[in-house]
Amino acid sequence: MTLKAALPVSILSLSLILGACGSSPSGLGSTPQTGGTDPAPTQVQQAQPVGGDMTPLFGDHSMPAPYKDRIPAQPSDLWAPLPDQPLETQSLQPQAASKTVRVYYSNPLPASSAYRDGGAFHAIMLANLLGQYDNVKVIRAPISQYRSADALSSLRTFYIGTVFDEAIPTAFMDDVKGGAPVTWLGYNIWKLGDMSALGLTYKSLHTALTPTDIAAAYNTVSYKGYNYKKFAGPQEIIEVGADPAKTQTLAVAKDAAGDQVPYLVRSKNFYYVADNPFQYIHPTDRYLVMADSLKTMLGDAGTATCKKQAILRLEDINAFAAPQGLGNTLDVINTLKVPFAMTVIPESYYDGVHYPWTGNVQSLLQVYRAVTMGGLVIQHGTTHNYHGLRDPEGNSGEGWELWDKENNKSLDKLNPRTTQQRIQQGRLTLLQLGLWPQMWTTPHYEAEVSLYPAINKIYPKVIERRMYTADGVREGQFFPYPVRDEYGTLVVPENLGNIQASYRSDAILEAAEANKNLSCAYASVFVHPYLMADNYTGLEKLTKASLTALIQGIQAKGYTFVNPLNVTTRTLK
Repeated sequence: MTLKAALPVSILSLSLILGACGSSPSGLGSTPQTGGTDPAPTQVQQAQPVGGDMTPLFGDHSMPAPYKDRIPAQPSDLWAPLPDQPLETQSLQPQAASKTVRVYYSNPLPASSAYRDGGAFHAIMLANLLGQYDNVKVIRAPISQYRSADALSSLRTFYIGTVFDEAIPTAFMDDVKGGAPVTWLGYNIWKLGDMSALGLTYKSLHTALTPTDIAAAYNTVSYKGYNYKKFAGPQEIIEVGADPAKTQTLAVAKDAAGDQVPYLVRSKNFYYVADNPFQYIHPTDRYLVMADSLKTMLGDAGTATCKKQAILRLEDINAFAAPQGLGNTLDVINTLKVPFAMTVIPESYYDGVHYPWTGNVQSLLQVYRAVTMGGLVIQHGTTHNYHGLRDPEGNSGEGWELWDKENNKSLDKLNPRTTQQRIQQGRLTLLQLGLWPQMWTTPHYEAEVSLYPAINKIYPKVIERRMYTADGVREGQFFPYPVRDEYGTLVVPENLGNIQASYRSDAILEAAEANKNLSCAYASVFVHPYLMADNYTGLEKLTKASLTALIQGIQAKGYTFVNPLNVTTRTLK
């Protein structure tokens, strides 16, 4: 199956976007009243798609046919079964006094609206990023629920404007002008009227919907010397004037002609972000600018000792694969002496046939070799396909397991209880082989969101991207650093993607370069070992030389490879 991404994204085509704009959502037909002298948008603005994680993942991912020369294992080949052991997890209790951060978002549009603005969903994305700190308490609410002095009594308050010209409580605007620590993202900055005390003026709203306009738009955000690229989709950016005597411009947006406008501006306690950075995110996107800037906004001065950390993960280790690909991969790792992890599928199926690990001793011995080299075992589903859940079931490693991808819905036979039973079944299979799985990766990163808390009860620490939902929106998010997310799970980042035909080593190294800018930087990549088999001929083929170059290329950017089990969140001092 050809995939744009493993995560479904609610991307409307340009024609659908334009077609959805016949009626003005949220009263967009009237000229905004700013209460000041600054100009304000006078056109009805177009409905924008919510957007989500746009990273190409897995590509034309097709598992090779079962290895023909499989040899069954003898009892003497097998490691002794292991008893189940409790998994160590970071304490849920904060390591320092809790600090309150508020995230306000645009009031959700009526259910009759032709589109969802995504504000409630983007508030979850922001709250997840704030989960990089174990002692930050995030309160989310629509902006209509703001009460006077809420921002003054919080460490910081964020407002994400996704509904054009919506009503903003006067109390909120008064607190902003009164010096409350506030970060304003996107629409409606013009509502503040006279912003001369902040050193800001509203100037214009730039909208790009046609392919020609999108190509010419403010697609580049320059921050710390790196040019982050916005996804080439429908977009808007708000232009403000920033008085250099009263403000500090931390990032600028540039268009194709080289013109630039302030993108991230600071005025004392107030920050302004000129678009919604949670729309259309990808590994070299301006989303990383927002992710990195949170530390400054929260007054975090404790990042000086952060080292750049890299994570290498071997993906889809299964019982019907030939041993050579994994063996070649381990040869490289053994030479370079880098920590690594591997996602192991406990029970493998191909064309409806079950392939037990005990029936392929050559590949099982390579897994044992990986463990003796220090490789971390991660449970990767139970079957990584729909075995017993729906028909057709697909092949392990190719199919989903916890989400009906083809029909884009949950699986009728899965609920939190049956999901836990299924995961425990796979966990027991690995333990019987003498393998101790200590983390989890959801097959193709996708599950019905109600299942994540159930997974968390077995595996409180995972390495993956995740799905989130709010107000009728279901999208994906990746993290550039470890967070404790909406579901209470400690999520270790996977932020560089994987080798595939349309996304090769140069793209992964570029993503590592973009992430290198972050104060606490991570470069987490995964590869499929079958790409290392001598007889593999796909465009994404890896060799010992090219895998070595990739790993060393990441190291050359200042990253040190680490065991993901040791990656954790931080405490905000």
